[in-house]
Amino acid sequence: MIHLRVIAPASHTDAAVALLVEHTSVANVVVVRGAAVDPIGDMITCDVAPEDASYIVADLRRMGLAQLGAIDIDEIGSSLSDASTLAERSAKGKSADSVIWENVEARIDNEGMLSGGMVALFAFAGVIAAVAILIDSAPIVVGAMALCPDFGPIAAFSIGVVRRDRRHARGGLFALLIGFGSGIVAAFAAVTLLVMTGIAPDSFDGSGNTLAQTIAAPNIYSVVVAACAGAAGMLSVTLGKSGALVGVAVSITTIPAAADIGLALSYSDWQSVEGASLQLALNIVSLLVAATLMLAFQRRRFDKRDKLRRPTG
Repeated sequence: MIHLRVIAPASHTDAAVALLVEHTSVANVVVVRGAAVDPIGDMITCDVAPEDASYIVADLRRMGLAQLGAIDIDEIGSSLSDASTLAERSAKGKSADSVIWENVEARIDNEGMLSGGMVALFAFAGVIAAVAILIDSAPIVVGAMALCPDFGPIAAFSIGVVRRDRRHARGGLFALLIGFGSGIVAAFAAVTLLVMTGIAPDSFDGSGNTLAQTIAAPNIYSVVVAACAGAAGMLSVTLGKSGALVGVAVSITTIPAAADIGLALSYSDWQSVEGASLQLALNIVSLLVAATLMLAFQRRRFDKRDKLRRPTG
């Protein structure tokens, strides 16, 4: 169940309560008159089936409560209530497939915009991936994929395009540019230092290196993998099921290529630089397109049902 806490001006309380009570997917409605001090108003709480939570929130927002008061959304781990059980049963669809759009946007704001921590994670992931390529170690490159925070900016771009929000779209692209740039620079610096200290060889031959050969040779298969990863990653974000495995699936197409650019630059291997750059560009475009299409499909379904729910005339 989803728990809502609403702060409403006294003039809007009765209308908000009536809206909540009339929905069979809402349970345990509580009103505390005069509880809110800043802003002044009443506090309303209720439990909502996850399938209908964003629709109920959309109704409350259309009443102006987000501007005049506040709407807080929390996920309940468990609720021992027959009323809550009935509310969930009355909701259309499956709770596992429900999308809480407000939570999606909040998650993307936290994880998709550029920050110092994000740049550092990109840099560390680039160094780890470069070392993995040097020693041709698949397990180590998986660690770099798990560390790379690239899907947050991709999701930010997608939601910006779908919601026509330039801040998110530009912010996501900027974060990707700076993030992968830092990964390339960090990989270049790390490999150069390893060569100078004699740890890494003075020359690098990728002909017998499985990782290097795969990364520097883009083909249709990598595009297919990137597209599937982008769609699956966005689906996981919207359903609130994103995790390390999703990050690995997405980053398998990106951070190794970025690291290989840095490594190849360090060894002045311009052919590999060209191949890895093309690989990175193709995969980023595929991720962005697939993630945006998946989000657009989900959002269209939501908007269509929301429009049908609203009274006409």
